[in-house]
Amino acid sequence: MNTAVNVNSSPSKLTTDFLASAREAWGDALPDWVEELAKFATATSGVAAAKRIGMSPSVVTSVCRARYSGDLAAVEARVRGALMNESVHCPVLGEIGRDHCLDEQKKRHVGSSAARTALFHACRSGCQHSRLKSDGGHDA
Repeated sequence: MNTAVNVNSSPSKLTTDFLASAREAWGDALPDWVEELAKFATATSGVAAAKRIGMSPSVVTSVCRARYSGDLAAVEARVRGALMNESVHCPVLGEIGRDHCLDEQKKRHVGSSAARTALFHACRSGCQHSRLKSDGGHDA
């Protein structure tokens, strides 16, 4: 596979063209969210893109190269929230970014915070945006 590399104004600084790699790997089936991720990674870096979506740099590279074998829907949701400003209605917090929603779902129960307790239970009791299975309100 051809890895696209651009030379910036500094001869010692090479950057990966994630967008060219994504277009080559996905072809006409390139999803809009992968294109957005690739554009952001090309404009900044794979590390910056990974940090922005809350995943590892290898996930960014693998997705752009159409080789990611993990939960692609989870990556898509993070990209749509962090880079494409997609929001959802949280029953506790109101309108929040999709990526923020996913972050809240991962948090553990903290009994000392009424808001965290409400979020913990809302994420696990049928919220339409939750990617978690209902567990009866217990932290696994």
